[in-house]
Amino acid sequence: MLRALTTGAHATILPRGLALEAPHVATEATPVSTRRRWRLLSLEPQYRVAWHDLLGGAYEWRIWGRLGWQEVKRRYRRTVLGPFWATASLGMFIGGMVFIWAPLFRVSVTSYLPFLAAGMVVWTLVNSLVCEACTVYTNGANVITQLSFPYSILNYVAIWRNIIVFFHNVLIVVAINLILSVKLTLYTLLVVPGLFLVAANCAWITVVLGIVGARYRDIPPFVGNVMQVMMFITPVFWMMTQLPAEAQAYLQLNYLLHLVEVMRAPMLGERPMLISYVVTILGAIGGWALAFVFYAHFRRRIAYWL
Repeated sequence: MLRALTTGAHATILPRGLALEAPHVATEATPVSTRRRWRLLSLEPQYRVAWHDLLGGAYEWRIWGRLGWQEVKRRYRRTVLGPFWATASLGMFIGGMVFIWAPLFRVSVTSYLPFLAAGMVVWTLVNSLVCEACTVYTNGANVITQLSFPYSILNYVAIWRNIIVFFHNVLIVVAINLILSVKLTLYTLLVVPGLFLVAANCAWITVVLGIVGARYRDIPPFVGNVMQVMMFITPVFWMMTQLPAEAQAYLQLNYLLHLVEVMRAPMLGERPMLISYVVTILGAIGGWALAFVFYAHFRRRIAYWL
């Protein structure tokens, strides 16, 4: 819905929820980039609009649930295996790498294969969410610039779409555990709250990186390169016990380690580290607080950056 603000004989049409910027008097000596940055930071944050957007988008689960499912179907339209092509590709990668890394680490293939499979399946989920977060708004530029709707729906679509793919990929872990008779325990049920923790943490990451990626188009390739490096720094291919005690203490600072651990350990029938739950829960609370403030300040600018 549009509203007109009339000044004399002239009228300016503004989208709903868009507030006028307070005029800023800048001297001629002020650089143009500095003036633009000051105008951007001096905007009054729209906390109420951000709250209704984030909460209203989550409430529209029928919309983002349907869109996420349709996006998965669209990507694999007219294929025989459909989304299982991604599962087959990941399975072949795991099958090839296990015969390289297991002898390299001097461990048996039967004990290393479940660890590698569970780690790669969870890492694929986290990596896809973080990388796609940078383009979540730029990919939805057409609907953002033409329709009035909660932008957060695009974030929830990305989360749900990757969770659907994860449900396909997790069949690899199930098959390996059955073939190798991996003992499942009550800790295996913790994979469900672990998935919710990963989704909650990655959701606020999509909000922050989505806004930054819409403003600066160098962010997507930069984040992609960082995630490639982090894959080898995070214990996905190797185990924490292979490091000295001092190095393990520093490794606890790796946020991605805890996102992987809360899901990988239950898949192997083990109890995740308590610190992983502490980090992921506090990370979700603090991250959403940051995302909310960030969203309130810059939501109105997203359409102009696209």
